[in-house]
Amino acid sequence: MKQCILRRALSALLCLTLAMSLTACGRQTGSLPAEGGGSTAGALSGGKGNVSEPKDDPDDPEKAEAGLVLLRACMAEDDQLAGAVAYLGQREPNDRSSMTDWLLENSGDLVSELPFLLEIPAERVLGGESGDLYCIVPRDESTSLAVNHVTWESQGNGVWPVADEVLYREEYAQPVLVFVNYEEWPDEPDTEVNLVTNNGLEVKWYPLTDESGCPVVPTGVNYAPMLMDFGIFGAITGLDYPEDWEPAGDDWWLPPTDMGLADTDWVCDDWLMSLHYGDCDPDYAGIAELYHRFEDNTELTRVFSGVWRMEDDCLRLDLSAGVGSSLSGSFPILISPSGEEMHFQRSRSGEGVPFLPNDMDSIDLTRSYG
Repeated sequence: MKQCILRRALSALLCLTLAMSLTACGRQTGSLPAEGGGSTAGALSGGKGNVSEPKDDPDDPEKAEAGLVLLRACMAEDDQLAGAVAYLGQREPNDRSSMTDWLLENSGDLVSELPFLLEIPAERVLGGESGDLYCIVPRDESTSLAVNHVTWESQGNGVWPVADEVLYREEYAQPVLVFVNYEEWPDEPDTEVNLVTNNGLEVKWYPLTDESGCPVVPTGVNYAPMLMDFGIFGAITGLDYPEDWEPAGDDWWLPPTDMGLADTDWVCDDWLMSLHYGDCDPDYAGIAELYHRFEDNTELTRVFSGVWRMEDDCLRLDLSAGVGSSLSGSFPILISPSGEEMHFQRSRSGEGVPFLPNDMDSIDLTRSYG
């Protein structure tokens, strides 16, 4: 299960509302007829060469356009978004299937919701024919996009990306598909994405995903993402939520703000997490303390202390036991509508906390009032 579904919870709720109205117009199911041809060129509708027609339905172009309009309407709700991105999977070098067939096999749900992915022409398929495939959608038609190939070079003070080839550059950009590969290390992608909106917002991104397959996007003011992960369209459609996506209940659980967590205590079995507000580095919201009640002991003992803050939908903890042991990570959390329960998840890079057993990815805490 993708743990990044709620990375932009409020924007996602709006997009889901719009998506349901789009889905209500009707959905065609079934496999798409495709003609042969294994190369990327000509594999997409609108490409050159042997073109695969995704569907015979004459309404498909209208739905494709409606999907793109929907996505841009979602981005328009957040002034800090320069564009949107979705990770579509890894295509192997020896894969000879058409791009249409490959997209349906690897991202069928997303393609069903946003069929414009099948209409991106071959000239906007960048970076070769294999690797990690991303779709980049500019915020609107007035947003410029440049995609460069880069190499990573040692410059005395570290290894830095250096652009050596322009793959795409348009002042009034359209969606592109980009194959990304890596040099010596997995954090050295060979691609640089640059977006500039009409109001001057600039974003530079080197495409990476976390262990959950979610794009690791750049953040801006208050750690809010500057690129929207529109993979949510393929992960959630209408009321078809993935199993165990959220705690049981009829209402939405949402990520809190710093002020929403300020001066609160949360308990789970013999553990207590205390989140105080202020009296810390200005980059953080406050002091965090973790207490444990050891066996045969009625009193709680403080075992970790440090700082905390909210980073979008994640609780960032930087804690120390004072004896060389530390605990750091960003943990997705949701608060119940009543404010009395917290759904705490393992970090997207795999870190846990002492009150989260190794065989569990999430646990519920209850608010304590002393």
